[in-house]
Amino acid sequence: MRAGEFTKKAKPQSKIYLDMDGVLADFFTEYAKLADVKSYRDIPPAKADPILDNMIGTDFFSRLPKFPTTDALVKLAINYAGNYHICSSPLRNDFTNSAYWKKIWLRSKLTPQPNTVEITAEKARHAMSGNIPNILIDDKGSNIRGWREAGGIGIKYQADEDSLDKVKTALEIIFCDVKNNCDLEDETNEMSRRDAEKMLKKNDFHIERTHGSHEVYKNDSTGETFALPHKHHTKDLSKGVEHDLRKVTQ
Repeated sequence: MRAGEFTKKAKPQSKIYLDMDGVLADFFTEYAKLADVKSYRDIPPAKADPILDNMIGTDFFSRLPKFPTTDALVKLAINYAGNYHICSSPLRNDFTNSAYWKKIWLRSKLTPQPNTVEITAEKARHAMSGNIPNILIDDKGSNIRGWREAGGIGIKYQADEDSLDKVKTALEIIFCDVKNNCDLEDETNEMSRRDAEKMLKKNDFHIERTHGSHEVYKNDSTGETFALPHKHHTKDLSKGVEHDLRKVTQ
């Protein structure tokens, strides 16, 4: 991720909105279970709508697992904006019921609680507060595009596929005017993935397994592991990933 991806910057009054499904709550694992497949990506298109229809009128959304990174993401949002908000879409044809159970999930799983909760199919309506751009962290590309077209700042992030460092780096760039460190952001060179591989191998790390969009390296002597974004997903590393890499190899 490069600074040029986020040319619009946050203001001191900018709000951070977090999506629920795929960002805070593990919707995709439970969705795949309903379809009796290993991954939601294996669900045949013809089965997608019938499976979603089976959720109508149920408490499905209250039973979703929380991602291991959820609390850290909430803390990250608070660190930058002072608080956070929720902007989540209702299940189609089940607005009232799905909104009710989503709010139950949010009340039981999140600490501290969000300042506001918006359950809406029109997320882009919250992209701006007057002339102040707000930030949306969402796993769906169309939501991000709509938010940006409405004047807001969007970060595409799916918790079971992306590292939280992706969000951290994006927020560093987006809030650089607020933090008065934009010059520092522009001057920072990112480590290439090839250099990271060399550093890991030099320190006796080897690829142990692949997990989602990452390759997990392990040092058998120390037992330490490090998740490196797959070469097909990134060319250069975020500063957060580079920082963690230097910690395990120093």
